[in-house]
Amino acid sequence: MSRPTRSLEDAADHIIDTLKHFLQVDTLFISANDGHGSRIIRALNHHEILAQSSPQLPLLQSYSSLIVKQSAPLLVITNTLDDQRTASLPITQQLGACSLIGIPIKTNDGQPIGTICALSSEPIQLDERQLGFLESMAAFFAYILELENASVTDSLTGLYNRRYLSHLYYNGSDKQFSVMFIDIDDFKEVNDSFGHDIGDLLLLQISARLKQSVRKTDILVRYGGDEFVICFQHLVDNQDIEFVAGKIKDSIKEPFTIDGHSIRISASIGISSMQGTSNSLKDLISDADQAMYGIKQNEKNL
Repeated sequence: MSRPTRSLEDAADHIIDTLKHFLQVDTLFISANDGHGSRIIRALNHHEILAQSSPQLPLLQSYSSLIVKQSAPLLVITNTLDDQRTASLPITQQLGACSLIGIPIKTNDGQPIGTICALSSEPIQLDERQLGFLESMAAFFAYILELENASVTDSLTGLYNRRYLSHLYYNGSDKQFSVMFIDIDDFKEVNDSFGHDIGDLLLLQISARLKQSVRKTDILVRYGGDEFVICFQHLVDNQDIEFVAGKIKDSIKEPFTIDGHSIRISASIGISSMQGTSNSLKDLISDADQAMYGIKQNEKNL
């Protein structure tokens, strides 16, 4: 009896386990894109699951990136060493000549959010039945991915939520993070004066300003209520995050106009950094929260 599907990785395991019996290939892998880059969720090489620490995984990702960029519904390369799109890739140089087939995983509106790829030392030839089955697996995993994305996204602002942070806790240990914890000052007074509908619209505008203040690779989270967390990857030094914090504070201080109301607010910001420490991301967020609380208390005492 097969084990239940409780996660994205479980679903990928089931799909790969099914495909390995249906497609006679050497390697199968499934990737997903979360908006901050793509990652290989599961990879199978000669019926052996590749560990997430395998040095091959980042190299295989270059094939997934190629498939996502193609407009065709299916990428077929009969010899990766002879094709100019793949010949110079490090993974091709490592594996040698292979046959590659890849299908993009897309949302209902056609946005690519992942791939299913197959590699073999022998030419891969799919009949209509096999191609249809591969397309069905891609559609099924697209549905799973969209459910997963919805579960880690804040329903009001569209930013990531706290559940997404749990993914980072377990999957982002190799990244160097700096963290900013942002609390909107006196937000309760906005809700009390203008109502929660105006408060929600204000949160949407705040989220938009925060997005404009950070890079696409930075991870912006609505932590809860009027609190936000930003995880910065690979900042050069603490001066960089201090500069961004000042930029955000200035942006939040600019008046918001909502339904004819001019609303002025400010933000308290705490910062922590992994540089020179062995702290986990969870600890960094806690440290930034404490730093923010200390700043807020000092401001009240002035």
